[in-house]
Amino acid sequence: MIRLFPYPLLRYAWLILATFLLAACTSHDYDTGDGDLSYYCADFVDAYTNSKAYFVNAMTDDGDSLVFSAPLNMKWATTPDSVYRALLYYNKVEGKSQPRSAYSVLMPNIRPISKVKEMHNDPVKMVSAWRSRNGRYVNLCLGLVTGTNEGDSAKHSVGIICDTLLQHDDGSKHLQLRFYHSRNGMPEYYTTKVYFSIPLKNNPYHLGTGDSLSVAVNTYEGWVTKTFTY
Repeated sequence: MIRLFPYPLLRYAWLILATFLLAACTSHDYDTGDGDLSYYCADFVDAYTNSKAYFVNAMTDDGDSLVFSAPLNMKWATTPDSVYRALLYYNKVEGKSQPRSAYSVLMPNIRPISKVKEMHNDPVKMVSAWRSRNGRYVNLCLGLVTGTNEGDSAKHSVGIICDTLLQHDDGSKHLQLRFYHSRNGMPEYYTTKVYFSIPLKNNPYHLGTGDSLSVAVNTYEGWVTKTFTY
């Protein structure tokens, strides 16, 4: 089982996915088909909490500002007056957005390879990868094959590693990233879908117009590299 740790947007660090809370990672966490959330709008957002840590408004990756018709209380959001990365389900009602539910999207900091004692590249399933329309994120949808054994406390470890930063003759830069994944001996019984957002504007490598970024992911079919330009 996998739990998504609900850290605020500005406090994401090296992420551990603990073996807990299967319900948050089965069909209802990112609904498709005829589930309870199938007929709602679904957007990746930066979601803002009020003084009670309730979500009150959000900005979508398409640049739309959403004002909620009523505060949305999610147990995983615990920090008041903060910003979280989330997948939001909502309805548009009379100029406002009626929130239905929100799910935490992981946003690991980019960690240099020199800080990693041992690199792990356990395979995952590549579902999709795309650059947000507002240019703030590269989003990954990955399938982690996981399971549990009775009495087993193992957990998946995941992160984003910087292999190198290349400087081209024309002055442009290319940031080469790699997805870190250690299954830590967990069995492979079923696949759970997990979303990640890699910040493009707010990272320590200061990329700008004309620069590029690639993310290499080891899959069950071999390495897959996705490249995006600024």
